[in-house]
Amino acid sequence: MERIQLVSSAGARLEVLSLGAAVDAWHPAPGTGPSIVASWPVKRRLERAQPYAGAVVGRYANRIADARFVLDGTEHRLVPSEGAHTLHGGPDGFDRREWDVAELGADRAVLRLVSPDGDQGFPGTLTATASYTLLDDAVEVVLEATTDAPTVVGLASHPYLELGPDPVLTVPAARYLPVDGTGVPLPGSAAVDGSPFDLRHGRAVGPSSGLDHAFVVDGSGPRTVAVLASADGRRSVTVTSDQPTLQVYTGGPSGVALEAQREPDGPNRVLDEVVLRPGDLYRSTTRWTYADAAAR
Repeated sequence: MERIQLVSSAGARLEVLSLGAAVDAWHPAPGTGPSIVASWPVKRRLERAQPYAGAVVGRYANRIADARFVLDGTEHRLVPSEGAHTLHGGPDGFDRREWDVAELGADRAVLRLVSPDGDQGFPGTLTATASYTLLDDAVEVVLEATTDAPTVVGLASHPYLELGPDPVLTVPAARYLPVDGTGVPLPGSAAVDGSPFDLRHGRAVGPSSGLDHAFVVDGSGPRTVAVLASADGRRSVTVTSDQPTLQVYTGGPSGVALEAQREPDGPNRVLDEVVLRPGDLYRSTTRWTYADAAAR
């Protein structure tokens, strides 16, 4: 495993592991404050129950119901990793792989992974890249993929943002995806109005919040999908992304997971939107921007 350290012009630091292309630490400029992402020991990352801390998950983030989908008339059976379902690409997903360092500069790194045809049951040989660009107050994550045969793709970065106890989370989403008892989305979506899932005006969240749901973020293209602020309001991280949904997970051992991604169970819900074919490029862009009122 290789540990990569990026440094910005003003001293911000980002540490990325070749294992899972995972962000293991992020210290915005001047680089002397606490990490904004939670970190776990490598041994913990390799355990089956590890929490995907900062890793790139795939081939398809979130759950695929009953570990199966049909593409072009052919049923593909996947390897289950959460009961009967496939979670984050399977038990040997991209988060557990050694990625190659394809490019490396002072403030930018590109990691590359080749996933062979049939990997965890997914068709086609997929070539994926994760590009990290470090700014003084932000990190931009660009995930790309190409394939030699039709397949489904939905990569996502899985950071646990850490801003202390009882952070306040704002998500500008009017609808969310209700789930069954196994975490798989039910058909359709539901309005957040009058429910515990209305985060449009911000509310404190923590391990007992019970959130493991996808929010359908209003708008399209690059836009703000979440703002996480410390309880005192002095520190915050704004997440912008071009992805259609944001998975919010508060049940981890530390921090709040904010995963900009394609729709959960997409291969069985919105197949045409998640298929990648030869000659096409999958691409997603997400940015985390840090602000500290005390530093102004």
